[in-house]
Amino acid sequence: MKRNWLQAEPEMAAAGDEVLRRLETAGYQAYYVGGCVRDELMGRAVHDMDIATSAQPGQVIDLFERTVPTGLAHGTVTVLLEGFSFEVTTFRRETGYADHRRPSEVEFVEGIGEDLKRRDFTMNAIARNLDGQLFDPYGGSRDIERGWIRCVGKPEERFEEDALRMLRAVRFASVFGFKPLPSLWRGLVQCRDGMSYIAVERIRSELERIVLGPRPLRGLELLRRSGLLERAKAPLPAGAGQDSPAALAALPALAPERPALRWSLLLQALGVSASDAETLLRTWTFPGVLTRQVVSVLQLDEAAARLLEPAQEGAAGASGSFSPSGPSSPSGGMDWRRSWIKLQLVCGREATALWLERETTLKSAGALRNPDRALLVERAQEWHRQVPVHQVSDLAVTAGEVMALSGRRGGPWLGELMKELLEQVASGDLSNEQPALLNAVKERFEHGI
Repeated sequence: MKRNWLQAEPEMAAAGDEVLRRLETAGYQAYYVGGCVRDELMGRAVHDMDIATSAQPGQVIDLFERTVPTGLAHGTVTVLLEGFSFEVTTFRRETGYADHRRPSEVEFVEGIGEDLKRRDFTMNAIARNLDGQLFDPYGGSRDIERGWIRCVGKPEERFEEDALRMLRAVRFASVFGFKPLPSLWRGLVQCRDGMSYIAVERIRSELERIVLGPRPLRGLELLRRSGLLERAKAPLPAGAGQDSPAALAALPALAPERPALRWSLLLQALGVSASDAETLLRTWTFPGVLTRQVVSVLQLDEAAARLLEPAQEGAAGASGSFSPSGPSSPSGGMDWRRSWIKLQLVCGREATALWLERETTLKSAGALRNPDRALLVERAQEWHRQVPVHQVSDLAVTAGEVMALSGRRGGPWLGELMKELLEQVASGDLSNEQPALLNAVKERFEHGI
């Protein structure tokens, strides 16, 4: 009896079934394989569907109107049907992994059994036919039920073929909450030096899935224990998962949809400064936008820490419980507010919003042990909403108008004056209206600028 796909979009599943049906009608074998079968069994959403077949690439191309020759040397053709894409790959055997990544020889074979033999883990070595029947020669469905990660065959052989599989094992353990079997772990430790062969961008892709997944702390602890990243071409600093700041425990509470929040907190836990973070993230081939966001959040956090230093020094010298009330503490009124607003203008609106979102989440999770920092976050949320301008271009007066009023040529004085006007408007000392701003400029000239 046919088992319908429960975790895949119905239209995608129907289009996938049509691909299998055409291949079978033409006399070829065809199966769903890999992640789609695994995720269906696990009750996880299926986002794409890969197909393995006895048809060779040219035969697949002849059967379908729209195809893309994705990787003909490795037997892969992408079939486009009903608005969906399906990677259709010929049954194959792979040998000669000289670079710990790609096979030097690919041989097309007749049966699905030989094809499944080359796959990494048992849960990824399950095939499903058009009628919903499973071909599971390595007990992958049973391992899924038990929450096990087990290699197909000898772990050492699988990891020598492609060293990235070691990091994939950690990723699956982290994301799924599965347990790597002792045999797999022993093979991983034995083969971990092979990580030096893997391109940084491939490692970064796996690392992102771990850090942004549902159980990042588990993944980080497994990475620490395995020593995998220490052997990568661009190793991360050691320390995550062991003796890290208490705030790191709140990492899962930060929204994965906003990766800068998690990455900034993790880098801080690893002792990476804002000045070093940019170089590190670029070495790891992170996108420029994410790199800029993470660095800006770290810069703001370091500046906020400097604002808190006087309050902490006062706390250290006081007896009993400390209740800050001076101008160098969050409860110090306008002076503290002005200091924060100046900091916000320097670091930018985006960085401030990200930092406040991160710190608010940490505060809600009980991860902010410093009472001054918790109070700063509370006050800064309100101050952030109150700031009417964030950059000079937001002012109701332009640098050209200021020069025209002064009758002077531009120079450093102009930038300083525009910055001063910005701070006064942001703090609420001046309204952002052209007459008020020009009057303020006139007063500055009258008193000598």
